[in-house]
Amino acid sequence: MMKNHYFNLMIIILLLFVPFSISCKVKAKLPKVAITVWVHGTHPAKALLESKYSPIRSQVYVPIGLSLAKDLPSHYNFYEIAKECNALNPEEYGLNDFYVFGWNSSKITSRQRKKVGRKLFEDINDLLLQYKKKYKEISLRLVGFSHGGNVLLNCMSHLPFNCLNVTTEAILIATPIQESTRWYVNTPYINKVYSLYSDKDWIQRIDVQRFHKDAPKGTPWLSSRKFQDFDRVIQVNFKFNGKSIGHIGYRPVMKHIPDILEQINEKVDSSRRQDHIHLNFIAR
Repeated sequence: MMKNHYFNLMIIILLLFVPFSISCKVKAKLPKVAITVWVHGTHPAKALLESKYSPIRSQVYVPIGLSLAKDLPSHYNFYEIAKECNALNPEEYGLNDFYVFGWNSSKITSRQRKKVGRKLFEDINDLLLQYKKKYKEISLRLVGFSHGGNVLLNCMSHLPFNCLNVTTEAILIATPIQESTRWYVNTPYINKVYSLYSDKDWIQRIDVQRFHKDAPKGTPWLSSRKFQDFDRVIQVNFKFNGKSIGHIGYRPVMKHIPDILEQINEKVDSSRRQDHIHLNFIAR
């Protein structure tokens, strides 16, 4: 009689536990997600510019490493960029998946950008592993302004990411094109690379790349606006409201990135020469 009692008790426990166990194992992943990682450019005297007493702190401040833009105060520049991109395309630029990457850009050296590029690669790898637990498909958008673009290129030199089936694109904005990092756009692990430049952006060219320790033999003195014609990149001669712009002129452009990319892709689809196009972007 006692044996039957224990047997019945075990059956009851199994009936209660097994359905719960099965439901945990078959928990479905969400279909897909789009992640954006934004890398800022050079900030000379970064500590001074980002001081709590600085009048322009809200324009430049980003915590070191990867963090969500929405965690910044709502009036800070990078939160506003994320919010505006989200308003234009909420599916591709979700606020819960829009990250900024802060780095010590006071050290204006190729060695520093190379070191930081490695850190960015490691941080993105960790991030992707977390997302892989929840989503079936992941698309990754990397955006770099000015020397932030060279940080991205150094990051790309370490590819592939651990999650091999991540669709990845990179957008370089006003990035000084240098021989020490130029070739990384040709990695097969990036699906698409865009490079936006303006004919009036002289700051893009003033970094004397010939002095860099990692500069290949025969490197030109100044940085360039453009990649080589055979590089695997869509180069965009960019105008804003009918005018070529300087380096600072890109600031009001950043929040329009979803629309800019849409217009670039329309141009690429209709252009005979798809690797080099002209875009006169007129904001809505």
